Amino acid sequence: MIHIINGTVQIELPRGRLTGRPGDTLLVPSDTLHRDNFDTVSGLKVFMVFFTWAAEPDYFTLVKPTALPIASTRVAGDMARLFDRLRAGLDFGTDADRLLVRSQVHSILLMILREALRNTPQHGAQVKNAYGERHRRLLMLRARQYLDEHFAEPISLDQLARMLNVSPFYLSHVFSRESDFSLFTYLTNLRMRRARALLQAGTDNVTEAAHAVGYDDGGYFSKVFRKYFGVPPRDMRN
Repeated sequence: MIHIINGTVQIELPRGRLTGRPGDTLLVPSDTLHRDNFDTVSGLKVFMVFFTWAAEPDYFTLVKPTALPIASTRVAGDMARLFDRLRAGLDFGTDADRLLVRSQVHSILLMILREALRNTPQHGAQVKNAYGERHRRLLMLRARQYLDEHFAEPISLDQLARMLNVSPFYLSHVFSRESDFSLFTYLTNLRMRRARALLQAGTDNVTEAAHAVGYDDGGYFSKVFRKYFGVPPRDMRN
């Protein structure tokens, strides 16, 4: 993610070219070869954010980097203010600061996604269908992102639905439809893989591993683990 502060840059990608001016925000997918062209006399000042994101492949099916920067002056101004807060937050190193930085990065990505969906050239019923499909896809991505970051915490369908401002039934239906498996199957997959890694590392016993992935009841954790892997958790310890 590149936010232009001063100067102008042209970024050449394998499938197009981006032009950024002061106040613009550009996206370059990870591991993408590109060349930055700018005037070395007048110079270029940018704020760059490097990050990994499990949802990146899905995100870039909806957002094309060559469609940036955002044309809306109002939205670009909102994003510039978010970048100002993001830059200020990097001066501190607490867990709360890091959480806030992640939240601001997500907000910027979602603002870009929203504008990309608004500017898709569709008409009539196609607009409604396309928006509905993308809305469902975005909802599923947001739910997955939350589960990826909070799987070790107590999570209920009602709580997650309230946070995403939808009904529990709708969230459950959309997640299953878009993922081909249920929301809590996905959560269980996350927890079991993490628990196995902890046990194989030998740093946690079974009770500690259970608590580390969100299970207060060690017996229930062992039951779920055995059903998932076919062996009791104690057999995973080195």
